[in-house]
Order: sequence, then C-alpha cells, then structure tokens
Amino acid sequence: MNNTVEELARLIEDHEKEFFSISEHEFNAKPFPEKWSKKEILGHLCDSASNNHRRFIMIKHSRSPVKIEAYAQNDWVAANQYQEAFSHADVIHLWKLLNKQIINMLNSCTSLDFEKEFQKDDQSTETLQWLVDDYIQHMQHHLDQINQKQE
Repeated sequence: MNNTVEELARLIEDHEKEFFSISEHEFNAKPFPEKWSKKEILGHLCDSASNNHRRFIMIKHSRSPVKIEAYAQNDWVAANQYQEAFSHADVIHLWKLLNKQIINMLNSCTSLDFEKEFQKDDQSTETLQWLVDDYIQHMQHHLDQINQKQE
C-alpha cells in the first residue's frame, strides 16, 4: 500500500513538469473533432480523480461491500468544459491537487482498509487495493497518451 501511494505521488510530480513543457497550442489541439485534446484527456483524469476519491472513501468507511458504479466519461468531460473554460495551467493544477487529496486520503488508510471489498457493476468483488492499482494503471495509460507527440 505504501508503495502504491509513493508511485502515485511520483507520477504526479514527474508528469506535472512534463505537462508544463507542452505548449498551450499542442495541449489544446484535437486530433479529430470527436477525439479529446491533451487538455481534455487531463480533464478526464480530473474527473477520474473526483470519482475515485469518493469511491475510496466509501470503501474505507464501509462495513460491507459497497456497489461502485461506472460514470459517463464523455458526458463528464463535456459538462466540465475543460477545452473551453480552463487554461492549460488550470487543468494541470486541478489534476495535481485532486491527486494530492487522494494521496492524503490513502495515507490515512490501514492495511485492513486496503483489504476491504467493493462490488463492481458485474456483481464481482474486488478490494480497495485493487481499485487503487487500477486507478494508477488507468492514469498511466492516459499520461502516456498526453506525452505522445502529435504528428
């Protein structure tokens, strides 16, 4: 669990610097009208952080497996208007702060908390540790997308 929190903190620190080296133009560029820009991908990671922070707390404080439902990712990105309403720097700062909040919350968890289970949409169960690991893998996938150079 401690390694997980350290890995998340390292991802945030390393990628924040990389994101500020991307020009505003490149950060806003949409490869296709229906595809997310780098800014919208990072906005999606803000939405993921918001949703998962809530999930993590629910699981930590549950006595029995709580049901965790998916959310409409495209609708969240559109509703939050990352492309239109936020600057390059604002989205980066929001992403960093939301994840610092997650790190603080995870640091309050005990090893027993990480073993607590939740129920997925398909009725299967997993642990809080599994969900945190999945959150980091999902984040890494999108961080790799952002750091790819656009042709």
